[in-house]
Amino acid sequence: MNRITLGSLKDLSLKEARKELINVRALVRKGIDPRTARAAEKAENTQAIIMQTLFDAWVAYVKATDQMSTLWAKRHEDRWHLHLRADLGNLLVKDINRFHLTVVLEKMALSGIKEETRKALTTLNLMLDYGLKHRHLIENPARLLKPKDFNASANDPRDRALSLEELSRLWSVLDTETSFQNESASFKITAITASAIKLLVLTGARRAEVAKMSWSELNLNTCVWLLPKERTKNSRAHVIYLSELAMKIIKNLQLITGHSPYVFDTGRNIKESHIREDTLSRYIARLRQNPKKISQLLPCLTDIEPFTVHDIRRSAATAWGEHLKTPPYIIEKMLNHQPQNKLVATYQRALYADEQKKVWLAWGELVEQQVINSNTMCQ
Repeated sequence: MNRITLGSLKDLSLKEARKELINVRALVRKGIDPRTARAAEKAENTQAIIMQTLFDAWVAYVKATDQMSTLWAKRHEDRWHLHLRADLGNLLVKDINRFHLTVVLEKMALSGIKEETRKALTTLNLMLDYGLKHRHLIENPARLLKPKDFNASANDPRDRALSLEELSRLWSVLDTETSFQNESASFKITAITASAIKLLVLTGARRAEVAKMSWSELNLNTCVWLLPKERTKNSRAHVIYLSELAMKIIKNLQLITGHSPYVFDTGRNIKESHIREDTLSRYIARLRQNPKKISQLLPCLTDIEPFTVHDIRRSAATAWGEHLKTPPYIIEKMLNHQPQNKLVATYQRALYADEQKKVWLAWGELVEQQVINSNTMCQ
C-alpha cells in the first residue's frame, strides 16, 4: 500500500486534514494518483502569471508583430493603467473570472465614461485571448460579457453640430472659471480644461490630439501645430495652422504650463501629466446632465440640445463648409481624413496647405466676431 502525506501539523489543522483526505479519496476513486495530481498543481501554480504580466506580454507581442500601431497600443496602455490595473493587475490570470471583470467595468460605467467602458472590455478581450492562446487560462471570461451589460453599447452615428449661437453660449461658460459642489452635483471649470475645449473648437482636432498636445509639437513663430504620425488615428502626420485667437490661448497657457512637456498639464506628479481625454468627455457630459443647481450657475446651457466632445469637432467642420464655403475635399484634409476609395486617395495627394491655412485663419476670426463677441446674453 502506498502512503501519502497530507501535510505537517504546523501547516494543516485537523479539520483541513479531513477535508484534504476527502479530496484524496475522490482522486483515488477516479484512478488518479494524488501525488501526481499534487505535483501537476504545484507546477501549474509555479508557472501562473498575474494579469499585469499578461498585459505587458500582450502589448510587447502586438508591437513586435506590427499587429497594432504604436498609437493604438498606447491607448490600450493608458486605459489599462488608468482604469484596470488597480483592480486586476495583481490577480492570477488562471483565477480570473467574469465577476472580477464585471466589478471593474461596472465601476467605470457608474462614473459616466460609457465609451471608455466599452473600450476597456475590448482591451480585456484582446489580452485574455492572447492568454488563452498561450495556455495561461482555459477560457476567456471577457467573451461572456457584452457592452450592453454595462449600458455601454455604441451609439448610433451622430449628426449633431452646434450652431454659432450655441458655440457662443458654450464659450461664455468656458470663460467662467468657477466651481460648484453639493451633495447631488459638482462642477468645476478650470483654465486648463476650458482652454482645451476652446482649442477643440478652433482646430477641429480630435480630443486625444488636443489633450496630449506638447510644446515640442508647436512652432510658435510660424503658428503651426505639427502632429506626428504616432499621435494621429490614421498614422499620418498632420499640420494644423493656428489662428491668432488659438495662438493667444496657447501663449496664455505658456505662463501656466510652460515648464511641462504638455500644453494642458494638470500638475500631477506623474510621467504623463497631461489632461486626460476622458476628462474632456466627462466635462461635456456634466454640461449635458444639467442638474438644477448647475443650471442656475450656468444659465447659458439650460436649453441647449445635448452634445458630446466629438460633436465639437463636427461643429467646426460644419461651420467651415456652411459659413466659410470651404470645399469638402479641403475639409477632409483639415480633419486628416483619408479617402475611403483607394483610387481617389492615390490621385488626391495634394496637400492644399495654403487653402487649409486660409480656412483656419478665417475660422479664428469668425469665432472671435460671431462666437465671442456676439450678442448672446446669459441671464
